[in-house]
Amino acid sequence: MRRDVRQDIKTLQVEIINDESRIIELMHTCNYDSVKKCLSRIESDLKYLSIIANGAPIDKDEDRKIMDFLRIHYENMRNLSLPV
Repeated sequence: MRRDVRQDIKTLQVEIINDESRIIELMHTCNYDSVKKCLSRIESDLKYLSIIANGAPIDKDEDRKIMDFLRIHYENMRNLSLPV
């Protein structure tokens, strides 16, 4: 796999994890506008990661790890969502 694609995948994963942590902190301060922005950014990053992973020439182990990451963090995003 090309190094830049691998780096893009790692960067997106780190950004998603950082945004999840930021959301937890923001919920404690009741800063819901910032929470909404972070949730939107996470959703966008997860979609982009999925697109990159589907088009990347990766082996089955890497693909499984990325798919597990996506599944876990889509679930986290759903759990971190604000009530309507």
